[in-house]
Amino acid sequence: MPDRYKHPVLHQIQQLVFAIQACGTSPEQTRASCMASALFDGVEALVDSKVAFLDVTQEPPLDSDVAIERQIRASGAAAAPRVTKEHIDSLVADLEIKTHHFPGTTSTVAVASLPDGYVVATGYSACISPENFKAHIGIGIAADNAIAAARAKLWELEGYLLRASLNNPRAVYAGGIMAATD
Repeated sequence: MPDRYKHPVLHQIQQLVFAIQACGTSPEQTRASCMASALFDGVEALVDSKVAFLDVTQEPPLDSDVAIERQIRASGAAAAPRVTKEHIDSLVADLEIKTHHFPGTTSTVAVASLPDGYVVATGYSACISPENFKAHIGIGIAADNAIAAARAKLWELEGYLLRASLNNPRAVYAGGIMAATD
């Protein structure tokens, strides 16, 4: 019997073969079982020859909003109300960034705020050597850091707001205050 534990894909194919065989016998099922067995043999040969191929059983790394969104949609978990990447992107696009370089230093700060003035996050940059300091680079780094921090904070804030509204659907959200309506 082939070693189906050499690679997770081999185990999946072997499970497929067993599932097809459990369906009974018909010319179509026999053909499907033979095709799945042939697939197993081909993949096993690749594993044995140590040919590099994509491990389709591994989930994509969750290091970006795009990868997370792809995983959510692929798993079918997008059915319930949730905060979406598109919503966060629209909020980030509306952020107002204000920067300030402190004269006589290599420090720059940036503030990311919503159009209503609510400060979501701040960013900071500094250069070790005054000889290497360029204000426009410091401003760009501080602004990028503020935007990244604001994006993460907006996920939290919007998640909280959605969860609160799901727990109390009759609540009215005005001026940042939740008040239950009777």
